[in-house]
Order: sequence, then structure tokens, then C-alpha cells
Amino acid sequence: MTTDEALELFKVAPEVTYRKMFGGFGLYSEGRIFAIMDEGVIYLKGDDTVIPGYEEVGAEPFTYLTQNGPATMKYYRFPSDSVTLEHLDTALEVAHRAPMPKRAKKL
Repeated sequence: MTTDEALELFKVAPEVTYRKMFGGFGLYSEGRIFAIMDEGVIYLKGDDTVIPGYEEVGAEPFTYLTQNGPATMKYYRFPSDSVTLEHLDTALEVAHRAPMPKRAKKL
């Protein structure tokens, strides 16, 4: 999936934007990150309240390699790109529950 395709898929969310990050993209709604995209795959944001439901439908966490071995993030890929509006709504709710990141201080 391309960035343009992801933006089209998520156009129902308010004020969707993206930023390059770590070789992929972060997808934002109203300034809050709700998904990441890596190598054309979308991973929706999760937290401890929704991850069990994500895993129940077969979603898998975003995993990457560090010097100490594999690490995971609370972003989940759904089977066969079966992201539904319900999954999107859940990821947006998680994003809005999370604290806003602090902005870097200007020098």
C-alpha cells in the first residue's frame, strides 16, 4: 500500500496527515498518531485495553530488530489488510487517550 492509498483509506478520520519516520510513515489525525506504515503495511495503534481484542482477530504487533534482539511496539497489523472502520475508530480512540507528545524546545 502506498501513502496515498493509506490516506484515501483513512479519509473518514478528521485531519489525516503523515510524517516520515524510521524508514516508514506515521499517520496522524488531528495531530495524534493513530497508525504507522512500514514497507506498505499499516499497523494501528493499540493500548492495554484494546490489544486483547486485536489479538483475538489475529492482529500481530509491529516488530523490529535492535542490538538486543527483537522489540515490539503497540501497533498492530490485521490479517489480509482487513482493517475495518471499527478498527480505525478504536485506533483513533487510543490515540486520543494517549498524552500529547511534548514538543522540542526552540533554541
